[in-house]
Amino acid sequence: MTMEVPLATLPLAGARGSSGRTLAVVSISHLARLTSVTVRALRHYEDLGLLDPIRTRSGERRFPPDQCERASLIALLRRCDVALDEIRDILDDPDEHARADRLRQALEARVSMLGDQLRIVQAALASVDLQPSRRAA
Repeated sequence: MTMEVPLATLPLAGARGSSGRTLAVVSISHLARLTSVTVRALRHYEDLGLLDPIRTRSGERRFPPDQCERASLIALLRRCDVALDEIRDILDDPDEHARADRLRQALEARVSMLGDQLRIVQAALASVDLQPSRRAA
């Protein structure tokens, strides 16, 4: 299912595309709602160099579509428990194919780790089921 993201078109200093048109951008609070990430986390991602918003004349952050997509991917990868350093390394790879391969490898590694954890939990559950009940009679 695809979700259409409503973008507000705002006139910003220095925020013109190559065609001279004003770029569609969203505020940090709007992006936080769209990605289910806190404003504080988005600012942290900016501090780490993961996001690069446009600044208005008054200093407010505005996120163009490419940064919204990047923030959504970062949020997804964090939900998969991929470390921010690894996310930065993957997203900063200039080779699109290498970036996709590295992303796939990181997610496959996470699947493998989760599979191992699942087997451990299932074994623990099985051992609990085998233990005699210690309830008072």
